[in-house]
Amino acid sequence: MKPIGLIASESSENEARVILNQSEEKRVKVEDLVLVDNRNEGKILAVLRRGRGVNENLKAGGYNPGVAYARAGGPPSTAKETYDFTLSVIGEVKETIEQNKKILAPGSIVYLFEDKDDPMRYLAGAKHRHTVGCYEGHPSWLVPVDETFIPYHIGVFASTGGGKSFLARFQLIPMFLNAGFDVLVLDWKGRDYAPYYQKQNTISISEIALDPETVVSYLCKKMGNFGYSGQQARGTVTQALEEFTYSESWRGLSVEEFRRVLYTTVSKSLNPKNLGSGKPFEDQQRFERSYRRLKDSDIQTILGTLSAEDLLRLVRERRLIVVDMKKTGKDEKLSVFLTFARYLMDLMQNDEDLNLALVIDEGPQYCPFNPDGIQRETTDIIIDLCALGRSHKLCICILSQGIAGEIGINAAVRRNLNTQFVGKIHPLDINEAGNWLSPFNIDPKFLLSLPPGHFYFMGNMNPSPIPLLITFEVK
Repeated sequence: MKPIGLIASESSENEARVILNQSEEKRVKVEDLVLVDNRNEGKILAVLRRGRGVNENLKAGGYNPGVAYARAGGPPSTAKETYDFTLSVIGEVKETIEQNKKILAPGSIVYLFEDKDDPMRYLAGAKHRHTVGCYEGHPSWLVPVDETFIPYHIGVFASTGGGKSFLARFQLIPMFLNAGFDVLVLDWKGRDYAPYYQKQNTISISEIALDPETVVSYLCKKMGNFGYSGQQARGTVTQALEEFTYSESWRGLSVEEFRRVLYTTVSKSLNPKNLGSGKPFEDQQRFERSYRRLKDSDIQTILGTLSAEDLLRLVRERRLIVVDMKKTGKDEKLSVFLTFARYLMDLMQNDEDLNLALVIDEGPQYCPFNPDGIQRETTDIIIDLCALGRSHKLCICILSQGIAGEIGINAAVRRNLNTQFVGKIHPLDINEAGNWLSPFNIDPKFLLSLPPGHFYFMGNMNPSPIPLLITFEVK
């Protein structure tokens, strides 16, 4: 390690300014890791952030001989020029990294880690065997993770093209598998995961059977809720449809057979009720009008035979399953998710450990900031899965283009994601990113120009108490 500067005045136990030695500003940069030889005893691991250059002869907003000379085109004097960085403390280096409680003494020497000096060994220690990517600019510095906190859930946030699905495919999914978790990936577009895995590890969404409760909700929506609204939501026709659906006599039928049995069974169920209602044909007319709206493709979606129990068994046998969700609408996709999520809830409520990582791409489709309709149901059940999952070895990993607001995910869900990977952000997210990162001396505007595949890693899985900038190789 090479000395690069000294701790400046007004330092504390958590941060300080580092005055760089002559010419070190040409090679030292933001996010470099350093070691401080504290004159108050101890070796302190830290990271450089928020650089600043000062030249007393070139202060803007005032007039002095140096400014006058520069205006005339002369080279400015560097006699009063200094460069410094804010230093954010990671911890004191002992057998492992411990919280630093001593003030960084002004004048303490600061050393820069070079490629051959891997500082990740201080964070990994003997107990953190798994890694996620490498430290930015140093491919050999593999960043350790604390696998104890995998079931405390993960959020991956980056704007379009920021590398979210690449991070999941090349780092998170292998990490889950190496840590003993089976993995189920919900590929919303069917393009980010399914094409890159073997056929035995992918299934189509149309193969999955929906539970009766989800089928009722789905069919009601596709048939316009039979014209009911408000207090009429559970009208006579809806009740007849529920009786038909919960009988499950339609399982295994073709589309044509399903149409025939649905029409015959519901019409027969409505007939005696109409005779006693004083409105003999109103409910039948409601049903027939709505029935004509039902498309063959809508029916095909609910005729899958693979139950939630079968799907979980398949995941456990093959360790990894990707559900290809293309060629179906939003409601169909969310209905399949609800069916599987309810089954997982039942297992956890019966005190069963799952050892499962559920990777949810396009998070705002499942739990938007202001959910309504079926998205209200999916949001609520994700919150419940997170609450129970922490103690039953279920990891919910949500990928989202935005953090908060209209482009982000629901705040109640976001609060349950105790590990975050934040990449290049949308300008609308700058305030939320500032709330997360400014306490660690990271300028949120820096995230607007992050290259694809670069993420700040922070939260419970990070052995470092402050965020680390990571990247990874795409093979």
